[in-house]
Amino acid sequence: METDKENKENAQEKDTGFSEKRYLYIHIGAILLIMLAILIFIVPGMEATNQFLGSGLVVVTGLIFIYVLLTRYFGPKSKDRNPNHNPYHTFFFKGTVILSSVLVTFGILGAFFVYVEYDNLFQAVGLATSVVWIALFLIYFMWSVYHYNINYGLTDQDWQRIYDARDRYSKGLPVKASEMTMPDHNPYRSQTFGLPPGTVRGMIAFTLLMGGMALLIASFGTQYTGVDAALLSQQFEFFETAFLMMIAFYFGDKSLKYLQNRWVSRGKPQETTETQNQPGTVSTAPAPQAQPHPLSSLDMDNSFFEMEDTSFKLREEEQPKSDLSAQRKVLSTSFDSPTEDLMYREEYVQIKDNVNSKVLSDMDIRMALDEMEQRDHIKISLPVIKAVVTVESAGRGHLQDGRAKILFEGHKFWYWLEKFGKDPRSLSKGREHIIYEKWTRKHYRVGAAEYERLEEARSIDPKAAVYATSWGLFQILGENLEHNIKGRKYKNVEEFESRQHESEYFHFLDFLEFIKTKKVRSKALIAYIAEDMQDKYDWESFAYGYNGSGYKVNQYHIKMQQHYEKFKKEGTWLT
Repeated sequence: METDKENKENAQEKDTGFSEKRYLYIHIGAILLIMLAILIFIVPGMEATNQFLGSGLVVVTGLIFIYVLLTRYFGPKSKDRNPNHNPYHTFFFKGTVILSSVLVTFGILGAFFVYVEYDNLFQAVGLATSVVWIALFLIYFMWSVYHYNINYGLTDQDWQRIYDARDRYSKGLPVKASEMTMPDHNPYRSQTFGLPPGTVRGMIAFTLLMGGMALLIASFGTQYTGVDAALLSQQFEFFETAFLMMIAFYFGDKSLKYLQNRWVSRGKPQETTETQNQPGTVSTAPAPQAQPHPLSSLDMDNSFFEMEDTSFKLREEEQPKSDLSAQRKVLSTSFDSPTEDLMYREEYVQIKDNVNSKVLSDMDIRMALDEMEQRDHIKISLPVIKAVVTVESAGRGHLQDGRAKILFEGHKFWYWLEKFGKDPRSLSKGREHIIYEKWTRKHYRVGAAEYERLEEARSIDPKAAVYATSWGLFQILGENLEHNIKGRKYKNVEEFESRQHESEYFHFLDFLEFIKTKKVRSKALIAYIAEDMQDKYDWESFAYGYNGSGYKVNQYHIKMQQHYEKFKKEGTWLT
């Protein structure tokens, strides 16, 4: 089987190579025929002194084209072709570049022959300027049409990123909704050629300007008389008039856009006022509303276009659709499904379940509070605890790779190294980013990069490293294993760390143990928010005990109270 497959592949490669070689021969033959035709029919018509120079120029140009073909044929070819490559890309860009190259080549050749035949440098420069500008105009125009009408205003790289995201989505990998979002139409579809307003007008204005400049350059150094002078004057007048008209249209449009914002319709408000001022008249009409500003020309064009588009869709819906049309619609809208921050295909639902199982839910909170009430006889309402969680949590408790969110504290590592009988001062040499005596924020790396600091610290002392790290949703320091969360009865730091990676539910259990154990003013923190307070919760004392003296600056107590009122209105009471 493998041998047959290899033979088929070899045969296909041979066929492909033969066809490419045949096209190469055809191209080279065509170039040689064109060269021969120019040498036979055009060059002999030139002056005898210039025939040799013209023949040499034609031969050199032909050899350049043949060289380009050979380098493309023998150059390395990409085996992996992009399956999402837009087929219009080749037409719009390769074809345009070839046509522009031919134009520029003939323009330069023509300018050269004009200079040789008539010994007029200015005419040659004017001709070259005109042809080069036409080539540039063509390239820009074709790129603009492709960019807005085919790509809907996105680059090929942007579309490739979208296709890559959808490919990952089809394989069951997590993908952000924003990575799969794509435009469904050209935002300037109602404008000329589907280009932004003023683009075509600007291109025409620049073309007229360049044409006038080329004509001005060509007129230098030449004495025109009689009919030639009249013709030149007429050409100048044409370019001048056309250019001034484009400028007038531009500034006229700008003036209208400026003035339309000052137009106010006074008819209806005056009538309403007169009616209201008549004696014995009871006005039942609503108060006159301010007249909206007129739409811009782009908005109006888009509105008319959308009306036409809507009527077209209505007519289309009235017609019976074939099975092929329905199938094509299904295929074209197969990705148009509701999106989440992270999306997964339903075939891999276990991926979604595994990710979501890490997230703390209301049911997790209810279960933990029920267990605490039965075990410790402490009752807390769901709105209270949700308010605390909202303010005191660090957004989410895990990174995208599933590991717990951490923050390594070098000054805590210093403290615990001393506690465990090691010399942090000597150990800090060369490791100043993980061992320092006083707190500073300059060594924080945030996110997954914090694990690099943790692993380096772990190589010095594993236990001190875990103690010096804040973990999970509530960023509880590992050192609390010695006191505030000792009641969780972790066997060792390894078990504690594994639980942090497992789920935010364990982060919440650690948080409950922390506020049950830590005391402020001889009372546990949980006592300030328990139901014994009967809706008179001491948010300030709780915030002071949990956050320290900086709670007032960040207004943690006010934020918790505001969130509590919000959750209370939602009726999420613990039953």
